[in-house]
Amino acid sequence: MTDDQTPQQEAARRARQKAQDAQEKADKLTAESERRSKSTFDMYGRFAGGQPLLRGHHSYRSARRAKDRADAASERAIDAHKAAEAAKREAKWAKAKADARTEIADIVATRSRPWQSSDFQVGDIVTVRTFETSTDRCRVKRVNKKTLTLDGGGGGWDDPKREYDRVLSRTRDGITTTDPADGGTE
Repeated sequence: MTDDQTPQQEAARRARQKAQDAQEKADKLTAESERRSKSTFDMYGRFAGGQPLLRGHHSYRSARRAKDRADAASERAIDAHKAAEAAKREAKWAKAKADARTEIADIVATRSRPWQSSDFQVGDIVTVRTFETSTDRCRVKRVNKKTLTLDGGGGGWDDPKREYDRVLSRTRDGITTTDPADGGTE
């Protein structure tokens, strides 16, 4: 991490690298799957005319071996295709996660100062980071010294508390801001 990067920006950079690596793996596995599929198709060429295996014929043993090899290659091609599809799903998920991390890091990096208790009042709507890449919008129920108590909707049973460094934006009177020093719009 360089001196001018925030921890969120470093995490976003790592997530983008992981997404890129996952996409490269998916591309490699897709190419392997296609190669195996073509190879398998070529192996079945001997049987393309529909000629059955004739027991007792002099060609039966070699035809049986060729069919068994083609069947085994077909199984490997199917497994390679399944692995490629799984890698594509993983790459798609990694990209979505990297995009979310980047968006959060950009919001945090553009702040002129951290959020503090004086920036909030009961009734404000805040967007808070709940996990690394997911966010929630909640109404402020109580402003505490180190945290916000948010309305969880369960009558007090599930009112979450979030530290000020997890706040991404505040909406008050229809005006949303991501920078605590700026009282205006985004």
